[in-house]
Amino acid sequence: MTVAADPTTPVGAPSGAREPRARIPFETRLFLPLALLTALAFLIADPEPPLVVQIAAIAILAAVLGMPHGALDPLIARRLGLWRTPLTFAAFNLGYTAVAAAVVSLWLLTPVPSLVAFLLISAAHFGSDWNRARPLALRFLTGAALLSLPSLRDQDAVADLYVTLAGDGARAVAAAQAALGPVLLVGLAVAAVIAARRAPHEAFELLGAAALALLAPPLMFFIVYFCALHSARHLRGGFREEHGHGRRLTLLVVAAYTLAPLALAAVFLVDTAGTAALDEQLLRVVFIGLAALTVPHMALVTLGDRALRSSQV
Repeated sequence: MTVAADPTTPVGAPSGAREPRARIPFETRLFLPLALLTALAFLIADPEPPLVVQIAAIAILAAVLGMPHGALDPLIARRLGLWRTPLTFAAFNLGYTAVAAAVVSLWLLTPVPSLVAFLLISAAHFGSDWNRARPLALRFLTGAALLSLPSLRDQDAVADLYVTLAGDGARAVAAAQAALGPVLLVGLAVAAVIAARRAPHEAFELLGAAALALLAPPLMFFIVYFCALHSARHLRGGFREEHGHGRRLTLLVVAAYTLAPLALAAVFLVDTAGTAALDEQLLRVVFIGLAALTVPHMALVTLGDRALRSSQV
């Protein structure tokens, strides 16, 4: 069984041998200049665009640059042996859709606990962009810091976003993140020092992400991190894993599994037009949609990581 490899590991690195220092990957060279330029822009001039513009930007960029990395999930599932035939492929899609639908239903029934669960799951998922060979606790701490630093910068702005997503009770979530922010920032710095021993570029990414989170508005931070680093890293790793299996097929799967949820989102926006401001609806579609897709996506990535570690024992 072929499994998903660490997207930061150099191609051809021998399994079991002393791990070489990673090369500087494409997404690092993309993210760091963008992060530093964005952070400096807000530090010097504070050209904060209107919230509606930020929401529109994140909706477009998440659709074009963010969604495609999750669209590789059917191919990850194939490498894991979760489907081999048209029948098992249909069963995989049915199960994947059922999980996503369950997440949306749960969010509508219990929005604040669902928001907290989404943040916890995202902390583990995003934190795994660095120190992938290290314990889960370190990666979770890193991700929790990444998601909490925007509240440290502007608790009210984050609280307003959370209220749009989950109601007034969600303000307490932003307050808790702001309170934990200083401790988590120290934890992120420790994670950067640990990452620097194996992959110095990861340390620079973490410092760049922290600077971005502390200097840019919350949504601007998320746009740059999610699109330029997280999604770019997973897309590169996914396409590398599919090398030899047909680039055309990979592109076709990515296009189909990107367009399908976007079509559902468009239908939702049309059906609910007039029930709330368009920017609020867009924000809900983007983040509740990401929550729905993150759960099955993270389950597949976790299974892939476990299979990879087992294959290297």
